[in-house]
Amino acid sequence: MILTLDISNEEFDGIIDGDGEFTPTIFLNFPSDIRGIYEFELINTVIDIYNFKDQKQNQGLHVKDDSLFVFGKMKVRIEGVKGADFKLIEGNLLAGSEQYYSWPYTIDSGDIVCKCGGKLSFLEDCYVALMIVTESKPKITLTFNIEETVPFDFMNSSSLEQANLKKVESKHMKSLGKLLISTFPRVFWIWEKSY
Repeated sequence: MILTLDISNEEFDGIIDGDGEFTPTIFLNFPSDIRGIYEFELINTVIDIYNFKDQKQNQGLHVKDDSLFVFGKMKVRIEGVKGADFKLIEGNLLAGSEQYYSWPYTIDSGDIVCKCGGKLSFLEDCYVALMIVTESKPKITLTFNIEETVPFDFMNSSSLEQANLKKVESKHMKSLGKLLISTFPRVFWIWEKSY
């Protein structure tokens, strides 16, 4: 069963895993123009679904759990995007080589900033941090197959064990994303820093 949650009125990084138990894998594309609608995918992600009881019931899902571990692909769709910053860290998070990609934007009163991070699907040993800036009233949805989830409680050791058993390796999945498309302007390559 496919479930779509509208999280437009919630804190983005409060819904997507923030407890550090798992590092999601992110499937990205780097378009030449990110404005408007941007979509990406995540696997191995913990999401907080506590505030979406009505949405779940309206779609015929009766789940009492507050959080889910989504081991299948979850599509994130953000409408109203103004710009973004992506930071890639290759190797050690504290001392690795950093690369920055930016789509210029201005932040106005009421604008929303969506943040999340995870392993990059198509480059081994590479972490990516996303900051996507939207207009004041964006539409943000998460879509995933409920059959590719398990209930999650970080205080429960058996729940952690179950989630760990369900983790998926991105190399076994299709459509890993891509770093650059042919029309990607060089102006968006800002700098590279190594320690």
